[in-house]
Amino acid sequence: MFDFFRKKRQQKALRNEDDKELFVRKYKAFQNILKNNNEVLMTMADMQEKATGCFLFDRAYINSSYQRVAHGIKEIVNNLNILSDEKYKDLVIAYQKNDEAIRNTLSRKAAIPLAGYVLPLSEIGKDSSASTGGKLALLGELANVLGFSVPPGFIITTYAYETFIKHNKIDDILKEQTGKLNIRNYDELTATSQKMQKLVRNAEMPPDLEAAIFAAYRGLCDSVGKKDLAVSVRSSALHEDIMASFAGQYDTALNVPAEDLVVQYKNVVSSQFTPRALFYYKDKGFHLEEMAMAVGIMAMVDAKTSGVMYSRDPGRPEEDVVLISAVWGLGTYAVGGIVPTDSYRVSGGDGRTVTREESGPQEIMLTVEGKGGTRQVPVPEELAKQPRLTHEQVLQLASCARRAEKHFGQPQDMEWAIDRNGRLYFLQSRPLRLPASLASPEEKRPRVIKGHKILLDKGVIASRGVGAGPVYVVKSEDDLAGFPDSGVLVIRHTLPEFAVVLQRASAVVSDIGTVLGHLATVAREYNVPAIFNTEKATRVLTNGMQVTVDAIYANVYEGVVQEILREKKTADPFRASPVLKQLQDILQKITPLNLTDPRSPDFTPRGCKTFHDITRFAHEMALKEIFEFAEDTYFSERSAKKLVSKEIPLDWLVIDLGGGVRAGAKGKDVRPEDIVSIPMRAMWEGMTAVPWKGPPPMDTKGFLSVVAGSATAPDTLARLADKNYIVVAKQFCNVSTRLGFHFSTTEAYTGEEENQNYISFIFKGGGADDMRRNRRAAFIARILDKYDFRVEVKQDAVFARIEGHTQRFLEERLRVLGHVIVHTRQMDMVMYNERMVDWYYKDMLKAIESFVTVTH
Repeated sequence: MFDFFRKKRQQKALRNEDDKELFVRKYKAFQNILKNNNEVLMTMADMQEKATGCFLFDRAYINSSYQRVAHGIKEIVNNLNILSDEKYKDLVIAYQKNDEAIRNTLSRKAAIPLAGYVLPLSEIGKDSSASTGGKLALLGELANVLGFSVPPGFIITTYAYETFIKHNKIDDILKEQTGKLNIRNYDELTATSQKMQKLVRNAEMPPDLEAAIFAAYRGLCDSVGKKDLAVSVRSSALHEDIMASFAGQYDTALNVPAEDLVVQYKNVVSSQFTPRALFYYKDKGFHLEEMAMAVGIMAMVDAKTSGVMYSRDPGRPEEDVVLISAVWGLGTYAVGGIVPTDSYRVSGGDGRTVTREESGPQEIMLTVEGKGGTRQVPVPEELAKQPRLTHEQVLQLASCARRAEKHFGQPQDMEWAIDRNGRLYFLQSRPLRLPASLASPEEKRPRVIKGHKILLDKGVIASRGVGAGPVYVVKSEDDLAGFPDSGVLVIRHTLPEFAVVLQRASAVVSDIGTVLGHLATVAREYNVPAIFNTEKATRVLTNGMQVTVDAIYANVYEGVVQEILREKKTADPFRASPVLKQLQDILQKITPLNLTDPRSPDFTPRGCKTFHDITRFAHEMALKEIFEFAEDTYFSERSAKKLVSKEIPLDWLVIDLGGGVRAGAKGKDVRPEDIVSIPMRAMWEGMTAVPWKGPPPMDTKGFLSVVAGSATAPDTLARLADKNYIVVAKQFCNVSTRLGFHFSTTEAYTGEEENQNYISFIFKGGGADDMRRNRRAAFIARILDKYDFRVEVKQDAVFARIEGHTQRFLEERLRVLGHVIVHTRQMDMVMYNERMVDWYYKDMLKAIESFVTVTH
C-alpha cells in the first residue's frame, strides 16, 4: 500500500533535473518581481515627494522617472505570467491602458495660441505665457496686477515666432537637427549650434510681421513722447521662468535703435540654439515645439543703479529676510558677477533692520551709448565712495519683494533698475530656485519644542508633515469602522488594508513598517504625515489621547503643539509650475491604491485601475504562486541531496537553487552546517535550539481520537510516506515538513531591501479528532500572532504571513517558526480542554524566550 501511494505521488514529480530547472526559472521570475516591485515603489515614493512642491525638478526628471516606473511594472507583469504559466494575461491590458494614458499626458505639446503678432505689455499677465512666454507674462503680472513700475513696451508673440519659422520653411530642419543631436559630444554640439543660428539669422522676416513690429514700435514712441526711442530686446521663451529658469541661456540686446530691431529680434530668436541653450533644453527633456520664443521690446532704462533681489535667503529660506545686490550702471554686471556689489540684508517683519556689506570698490560700470549699444566706463569719483542705494531705496525694494512673494505664493528672484531720475523699474521676477534640501521651511525650526512632553522620539519618516488629533489604535480591520475624523491612526504593522481610513486621518504612527510599502505610498498620496518604526507606539499611545505628530523630526508630543501646527505650509515653492502640475496629473494614474483587500471580489487584474494596484495585485499573487508551486512540486531524489542530521532524524531532501548550500559541499549528503541560506539557517536554529521532549503523555480519549482521526483521513498513509523538502537559495527557503499526521510549508525571503522580505506559513492536519486539531491550530495562531504574524485560522489549518521588515526582524521570527513546527508535534492529542491550551502556551513562550530576543 505504501508503494501504491508513493507511485501516485511520484507521478506528479518531474524527472531527472527538470524539476530543479523549472523551480530555478520560476524562482528567478519571482526574484525579478520582488526586485522590480521594490524599485518601482522607490521611484513612486520619490515622485510623490517631488509632487509636494518642496523640491525642484524638470521635465527630464518626470520622463526618466516614469520610464523607470513603466519598465518596472512591465517586468512585474511579464514575470508574474512566467511564474503562473500565463494565468494573469489580463494584467497586460491594465498595464497598457495606464501606460497609454500617461504617455499621452507626457507627450502633450504646448499649443501656441492663434493671436496677433504683437501684444502691448500693458494687457498681459501670468496667464498669457502661451503667447508671451513665461518671463514677460510674469513681468506683465507685476505691472498690471501689482502695479509695479516696469518699462513700457510690447511683445512679439510666440505666434509671430511660429510664423517666422514656417515662412522660411526651417521648422523641419530645426527639428531634425535637434532630434539627432548628441549634446554630450561637444564638437557636434558646437557645429550644430553654428548651423542652426546661421539658419535663423539669415532667414527672411515676413513683410506683415515686420510691419506689425514697426507699427507697435511707433506706438511705443508716441506713448512715451520720444521719437527714435532706444529699446531693450529681451527673450521670453514659452516656458522660461516657469517650467525651468533658463537663466542666462538666451541673449538680451540693450539700447537698440529702431534700425536694428529686426536684426536683434533674429539674434535673440537664434540664441535658443547657442551651445549652452541647446544643452540646457535637451538635457531638461523639452521638445523643440516648447521652445517657441516670444520677444519683449521695452523702453531702455538708462540706469544709474541696478541689481538683483531675492525675497528669501536661499541658504536660510525660513527667515523673513530679503537680499539685495546693487551695482552702478546697467544690471548686466550685477547678474554676471563682473564687478563687486553692494549687498543689503533686510530683516524683520517691519523691514527696518538693514545690514550693508560691500564686497569691494566698483571701478567700472556699464552704461548706454548715445548711438545705440553699451559701453564700459570708469565709475565717476563722486559715486565710487557712496552706497549704491539709499536707505529709502532699500526699504522700497524690500517691500516690493515681499509683495511679489505673497502674490505669487513663492520666493522670487527679481531684477531691477533705478534710472537717473531716481525712478525704480522692475525688469524681471521669476521663482527663486531654492536648493532641494532647504526648500521646506519648517525643517529649520528647533528639532524639539521645549515645554511639551515627547511621547515618542524614534522612527522613520514615511510621509512628511505635521498633524494632530485623538489617538485611535487599530489592531485589525474590524477596528477601522470606528475611526474618527482627524484621528491619529496608531498601528503595529503598516497593512495595506488600513489605507481606507487615511482620507480621514490627521497622521499615522506605527510600531513597524517600511517607507516603501503600500500604506506609505497612500499616506503620501493623501499628504498624511506618517512616522513608521517607532517600535512602541501601540504601547505608549492610548485611545483618545490628544497628540501632535511631527513627521519632520519624527517626534510625537502629548497634547496639541500649536508651534508646530501653524508651520503647515501656506505657499510651497514651485507650486505654480506647469511641470509640477504635470507630475501631479500622471501620479493620479500611478499611485492611488484601490486594491487593499485580497479577499475582495475586485481583487483581480481587471480591478487594477492604477500602476500601484498592479504592484499590489502582482505582489500578492506572486507570493501565492511561488508558495503553491513549491508545495505541489515533488522533486525526484536524483535532483536532491539528503540532509544528514542527528538533531532532527527525519528524511530531508535539499534542493539548492544557487548559493543556499556551501560551495565546497560534495556528494549526495549535506550536513546542517553546509546550509548557508540565511532564512533556512535561522529556521534550523529555531528547530534545534531546544531539544524535543518527545510526544506528550496521552490519555485514553486522546489515543482513541488519534485512531478515529487516522481512519477518516483519506491520505494519511500517503502523508506518512512523503519526504520533507528544503529548497534553498542564499536569501530564500521553502521548507515542506510532514511530521506525523500534520504537515506544514514555510517559505521566506530575507535580504537588504526590507520591502522584499516576507515569511509565509501553512500548517494543517493532525492525528486527533477535529476538536483537538482545531485547538492546536488556534494555539499555533496565538503564538504566531504574538510574534507579529498576520494569522488566519480555518478549522485545523493555520495561514500566517509577515512581510516588509528587516532581515534581522524576520530571522528572529523564523527561529520562532522553526521551534513551533517541531514542538507542536502530536500536541493535538493532549488538547482536550482550554486549560491545557493555556498551559502549553505559557510553556512554549518560556522556551521561545530562552533563545529569541523579540520586542513586543
